[in-house]
Amino acid sequence: MTGPAPFGPGPFLVDAHVHLYPRFDRAAFLDAAAANVRHAARAHGLDADTPGWLLLTETAADHAFAELADQAAARTGTGGWRLRATGDPLCLLAHRDGRAPLALLAGRQIVTEGGLEVLALGTDATFPDGGSLNDALARVAAAGALAVLPWGFGKWLGARGARVRAQVAQAAPGTLFLGDNGGRTGPRPRLLAEAEAAGRVVLPGSDPLPLPGQERRAGGFGFVLDGPLDPDRPAASLKARLAALATSPPVYGRTTKALPFAGNQIRMQLRKHGISP
Repeated sequence: MTGPAPFGPGPFLVDAHVHLYPRFDRAAFLDAAAANVRHAARAHGLDADTPGWLLLTETAADHAFAELADQAAARTGTGGWRLRATGDPLCLLAHRDGRAPLALLAGRQIVTEGGLEVLALGTDATFPDGGSLNDALARVAAAGALAVLPWGFGKWLGARGARVRAQVAQAAPGTLFLGDNGGRTGPRPRLLAEAEAAGRVVLPGSDPLPLPGQERRAGGFGFVLDGPLDPDRPAASLKARLAALATSPPVYGRTTKALPFAGNQIRMQLRKHGISP
């Protein structure tokens, strides 16, 4: 394996909102993530082989982590990438000659009534869509996962924004995070600063869309995390490290410029109406 393992003292580069959709070429996805992590490491004055973590947030229809776990069990890979189990069923390693290794953490995305999303980081449990925000957060907690309320275009306005603020106000420290999003444009959403002022932590992620070429965004927006992380229990170790954060970790990467952002929103609307972009 090239470079340091994604365990030990760190630092690590973590993308906390990663989709690996069926339409994404797996090798292209991993190549892009490794390249993005390497670029971010250099930009932050870190070793070029600083390991990256991809925290998967799969929809109810997607099962990429399970498929990759099957490949790891069979000691196979994809496009030059080799997949390896870690002894922890929630964490896999991907490595390729000439690249720093990547750790992949299992996780889910839940769409609640009204379209607000909840990320469940560090779990292979499945969750129903369509319920209330309170019910989704309770299910995530019961599964032992970390709950994140990620930014979404137009979803933190009006009544839905009020619901997010209410959750931020009542949640105990270390039990609820907010998520910044590399797919947004413009200034940082005010609610993120409000949450941080209330003692909450923001975990950024790239949030690739189910559109052609979006696999290249994986690993491109996230945060810098110090260790230590235990190689014998990487998922639990990472979750404990995040839950112990008192302030938001340093962000790496950039958000999307206005023109590409607008184009992505148009393509997503076409997709929702059955028109392939």
